[in-house]
Amino acid sequence: MPRQGTKGVTPALPASYNLTWRLVKPILGHILRRRAKQGKEDPDRLSERYGLYQTPLPKQAIWIHAVSVGEAVAGLSLIEALAARNPSQPFIITTNTVTAARLADDWTTGANLTHLYQPLDHPLYVDRFLEESAPMAAIFMESDFWPNLITRAARRDIPVIFASSQISDVAAARWRRRPGLAAAVFGAAELVLAVNDKQAGRLCNLGARAETTHNVGSLKLASGGMKTDPGLMAALKQAAGKRRIFLAASTHEGEDLSVIKASHALGDGWFTLLAPRHPKRGGSIAALYQDVMPGATAPTRRALDQSPAAGEMIHIVDTLGEMGSLFAVADVVFLGGSLLPIGGHNPLEPAQFGLPVISGPHLAKNQAEFDGIREIGGVTDITSGDELADAVRAGFLTGKAKQASESAMKSYAEGAGKRPAIAADYILKLLNDRTRSQ
Repeated sequence: MPRQGTKGVTPALPASYNLTWRLVKPILGHILRRRAKQGKEDPDRLSERYGLYQTPLPKQAIWIHAVSVGEAVAGLSLIEALAARNPSQPFIITTNTVTAARLADDWTTGANLTHLYQPLDHPLYVDRFLEESAPMAAIFMESDFWPNLITRAARRDIPVIFASSQISDVAAARWRRRPGLAAAVFGAAELVLAVNDKQAGRLCNLGARAETTHNVGSLKLASGGMKTDPGLMAALKQAAGKRRIFLAASTHEGEDLSVIKASHALGDGWFTLLAPRHPKRGGSIAALYQDVMPGATAPTRRALDQSPAAGEMIHIVDTLGEMGSLFAVADVVFLGGSLLPIGGHNPLEPAQFGLPVISGPHLAKNQAEFDGIREIGGVTDITSGDELADAVRAGFLTGKAKQASESAMKSYAEGAGKRPAIAADYILKLLNDRTRSQ
């Protein structure tokens, strides 16, 4: 039955949305199998995309949806804060990408946590998931707003919450072109925790209620800090010797060439660590290096258990879960996903280590955080990869300038680290108020 309450009846989705899903349903299996062959799906867990599960799901869990790695970090940080207040509470986190699934499965936590792949947004698959899990709350991280997941949860009287919420200019324009769909989706939220005031206003313009929308900030900071490996750190420092260390973190295809050229331009006084966002690209990056540097030996790769040799120019760190160690040894950091229209990556992670960042112009997914860090002088903006080498040289700080920068960045990250607890308090207040009113 449609949900009744202080917000009234949950608006129905426009018929065209679900008609599209019904039309593509016959080919969804082919699409998923093809994606699995490309490494974009887990072939052993495709049934989860249809809302089918091999074992019973925990009932009355707090369900958090996070599309990929950055959103999963935010979601897992929120889970830690909620679990600290209620250790026996079960949690479900759904993700879309294989890399996010690995992050969730490898996450060290005392929380009662189950990871699943998100069911496709077909009404049948969504209803299967909701029937099987019967969550006590549905929390959507960042900007992954799936109409059926959101509205069908609301129609079952499951409180819908948007956390660490933001939406790009382009995405907001798309939603505005479909006002009926936007009203149904954004009007379903009982609580919105936005990353800043600008985003709060944008979400309200799309249909969220102003009186239940709050500016809490981004939650993309792992609780307890990022893990470091002393052995890896020692090996990297030994390979660097007296050279400075330049880290190109979370690069995407199309950015690696700029990093390779910058490394060559920096010369013998620098050791470059190239850590792709998707580790499976390590081999293609090594091949690209040899194409650009004819006759050069292929760079060593962490995924092949190769240790960087003394004097080596570039070492490819094509593994997961080791970025903390890389930030801990780096002198200068470039954050990838920003030279291309991908949206940038999380500057809070290097900020934990006192590191300012170099970034390209495409920051939509993390604009609020970059704006905040830019205000304390922690961002060097470049417009293209051609400017990278000069930005790296300028970004190397020493003495009092380095101390002041490190202090400002760590202080900013420390403040950001308190946000999951604030968000958890908002969420638990909503859930407790609902319980008392029933």
